[in-house]
Amino acid sequence: MQINSNVESNLAKAVNKITAPKKSRSYELCVRADALRFAKLYQESVKCYLESIMMDRSHEEAYWGLAASYKYLTNYEKAIKTLKKLIKINDKNDKYHFELGVCYLCDGEPAQAIPHLVQSIVINRENLEAQIQLAIAHELVDEADLSLMIYNKLIETNPEFLKAYYNKAAMLMGLGDFEEASKTFFKLIKRNPDYYKAYLGIAMSFDKLERYSDAIRYYKKFLELKKFSEDAIFARQRIKDLKAILPIKTKHLELIH
Repeated sequence: MQINSNVESNLAKAVNKITAPKKSRSYELCVRADALRFAKLYQESVKCYLESIMMDRSHEEAYWGLAASYKYLTNYEKAIKTLKKLIKINDKNDKYHFELGVCYLCDGEPAQAIPHLVQSIVINRENLEAQIQLAIAHELVDEADLSLMIYNKLIETNPEFLKAYYNKAAMLMGLGDFEEASKTFFKLIKRNPDYYKAYLGIAMSFDKLERYSDAIRYYKKFLELKKFSEDAIFARQRIKDLKAILPIKTKHLELIH
């Protein structure tokens, strides 16, 4: 029994000597700022992040959180400046370059976004979202051919990445290529029959192609999945309009025949 008591006593003494490493004041302020940011108190979080950075100019987490808060406040100029400082500290993190690219896009500067999105992909080729944003950036600077190349490559190498199909089809619609857009939307619903936005895209493409019966059918399919969505009002109205057009179009075709 004495042996056991001594062992327990020695263990207790050892436990008492073990202390957690003391956290810096900068760290504590950053944790507090994170909590404020997660609570959507962005302005308050900014003050804490700045205090944290004042105490430790190399605190990556504080810069990262500060940039995120500025972004949520739509102060993209300050978010960009903060991310640039962060990249000077560590230029090997793909998410820093990615977020900088996204902020440039949000600030209406797609040309500035491109090199940072490219760098993000160079560091991490698995960053599919960076590739999507890069395609968007190229589209915004009127380089649709490069956007299509990126989307096609994404679909080829990551066939389950459905966002690539949707973005490609939406871009084709913007270019007026409704035939190819509808084909891409069909490939998308083949992968996921519940992707409701694709049905709306098909309906709108057929609508533009004056395939009104088909357009009505796919507007209805969209409504079956999302009858209470924001686009439901539009879809219902188009069905009503197209039903009114169809008899006129049919009669016109009969007269030509």
